[in-house]
Amino acid sequence: MTKAEPRLAILAGRGSLPRRIAEHRRAHALPTLVVAFQALTEPWMADHPLERHRFERPGRLFAALRRAGCTEIVFAGGMERPRLKPWAFDLTAVRLAARALWLLRQGDDAMLRGFAAILEREGFCLRAAHDCLPGLTVPAAHLGRLRPSEADRQDAARAGAILAALGPHDVGQAAVVARGVCLGIEAIEGTDALLARIATLPPEKRAHAPPPAGVLVKCAKPGQDRRLDLPSIGPDTIAAAAAAGLAGIAVQAEAANIIDRAATIAAADAAGLFLWSAPPEALS
Repeated sequence: MTKAEPRLAILAGRGSLPRRIAEHRRAHALPTLVVAFQALTEPWMADHPLERHRFERPGRLFAALRRAGCTEIVFAGGMERPRLKPWAFDLTAVRLAARALWLLRQGDDAMLRGFAAILEREGFCLRAAHDCLPGLTVPAAHLGRLRPSEADRQDAARAGAILAALGPHDVGQAAVVARGVCLGIEAIEGTDALLARIATLPPEKRAHAPPPAGVLVKCAKPGQDRRLDLPSIGPDTIAAAAAAGLAGIAVQAEAANIIDRAATIAAADAAGLFLWSAPPEALS
């Protein structure tokens, strides 16, 4: 007799990743519960067992997960930092309030580690998104028809070094460098906003490297818990990088999620961007 697969709760945020995990598990008859917070609504959620919860009522969430038989949890998709309403706290929230409010003032990695620790103390097991959806991370390879030039490789290495230096400060997972000049670093605004900001740079700011030039690099922070918030790209990232006038994208091999790999590679080829899953030593 084979051991029954534990029921997985998908704490779902924005984007296609939570949907893809849910659909993969349904296709393989694996028990799943989608958890959506606050007013987040996506049409695909109606096709799966669904619970809606508020951040202010973790006691209700924990009880619902236990009733549903969920022993494992995965964070998937982008989430905004909640603006908590203390008057709506349940007793569990009151007990956790000091810790939770402190975590919300930390960087993303520290915040997620802290909330993961709370869930583990409640008896739940945290799983990585790439363990729930095969093929999400990619080994070192050139993924499209184009290849980075030597100048692009140098830009990728400089961007990776910048991110490694910022890693202990828990700042961000992405940077853009064009011919040795840093055009932007991701902070709390996210990668799409970073690329949109670069797209609006005046021509004189890029006179040293007129478009198309520059590399977006996304890599995990040093020491990051890889069950939580790995850097991710998808077709929308390709479109934003092309609009920003970049030459290509490099992600850290085995440490970044490529959502809908085939569509992402096709989009890169169509946009004339290289897409490189780079070994760690190439990003330093």
